[in-house]
Amino acid sequence: MSLYNEAIMRMPPALVGLALLPCLSFAAPSIPKPEGENSPTEAAQESWVRLFDGKTLAGWTQRNGTATYRVEDGDVIGKTNDGSPNSFLCSNRDYSDFELYFQVKVHGSLNSGVQIRSTTRDGFMGRVNGPQVEIEASGANGAEAGYLYAEAAGGWMTPDDLRVPHKVFRDGEWNQYRVLAEGPRIRTWINGEQVSDLTHEGMYASHPRGFIGLQVHGIGRGQGPFEVRWRDIYIREVRTKEFGWKTLYNGKDLTGWETEGNWLPEKDGVLVIRPREGELGWQRFGSYLWTKEPYGDFILDLEYSYPKGGNSGVFVRVGDTASPVDTGIEAQILDCWGKPDDKMTAHDHAGIIGTSPPKINASMPPGEWNHMILCMRGGHLEVDLNGSRVIDLDVSKTGLKERPARGHIGLQDHGAPNELRFRNILLKEL
Repeated sequence: MSLYNEAIMRMPPALVGLALLPCLSFAAPSIPKPEGENSPTEAAQESWVRLFDGKTLAGWTQRNGTATYRVEDGDVIGKTNDGSPNSFLCSNRDYSDFELYFQVKVHGSLNSGVQIRSTTRDGFMGRVNGPQVEIEASGANGAEAGYLYAEAAGGWMTPDDLRVPHKVFRDGEWNQYRVLAEGPRIRTWINGEQVSDLTHEGMYASHPRGFIGLQVHGIGRGQGPFEVRWRDIYIREVRTKEFGWKTLYNGKDLTGWETEGNWLPEKDGVLVIRPREGELGWQRFGSYLWTKEPYGDFILDLEYSYPKGGNSGVFVRVGDTASPVDTGIEAQILDCWGKPDDKMTAHDHAGIIGTSPPKINASMPPGEWNHMILCMRGGHLEVDLNGSRVIDLDVSKTGLKERPARGHIGLQDHGAPNELRFRNILLKEL
């Protein structure tokens, strides 16, 4: 039985029904579908992603503290270290709106938590801060498991009058958590029972997107060691209209876009650019595909595939679509499959043209789908490619600092023979 099957089998039927509702969501890599009456729909099943593979800590990075993390019997085990401050094992990519499922077991003397939408202060390995879902043994008088705490960002998010101690958390046993984060609203369940339903506009304004982090709380000298265990960690990204997401490409026609190029809708919601005979080179800006509306701060989520040697680009905040290179910002799309990380330049895949190369080469092979998430907030630009953070850039400190704070989004027609395909083009304004 697969890890996914085991996870579903452990869920109470009521939780399965809630957890696997279909939604407008980016189609993640397929996970084997469980058998029986609790099987999810195909659409929902395809959107679940395993954050922890059950074998290694691939995809995670430890930040802060000196607690240790290891994998044993399919569990992530966090172990305290004498005198260490809070430690966090953090996902290598960020999430905005999502549903998170995990199981946890914690020593009765140890406080823990799971960070969501979190960031670091003063650099990549700086102080972790942001919303945290509390993990705490109930004890004799109940406790605060499942409530929301702002780690290094102001303390309790859940108001005192709503933070009522309870015994939903089962001490010494595995506990099932479900977290649904949609815009400023965050809901939590433990063992199928809802614990919190909190809307916090202030925290969402400062932390609309960030990593998932597994906390081992700091302990004083001479205490412990204590351990906390996690398993069956799954996530699906939620893309609902109710919380601001919209489809930029409707899968049928070019409503909302402008172009002179040969952009053609295909089946299954795919959009292809097929340059006409004689259409060569990239300096045909009218053939690019431009949104009619301008955008300022946003999250842009899209998929695309390129042929061998294929070339294109994603433009954002373009002030003048007749001159995008000089009035906008471009994230490069280019077949760089197999190129060493240290050879990547600003003109290679996911590089920001004229400014910054990607940190690693996260390209998929030609013909396969790439998944790019581009987040613009003020002067800060982040690009995730295929699950890895490849760009984290303060645009105000680059040669692009004078570019408009608001502008059009565009997809590049690089001319024949660059025939590329796009799908699932989604956007959320921040």
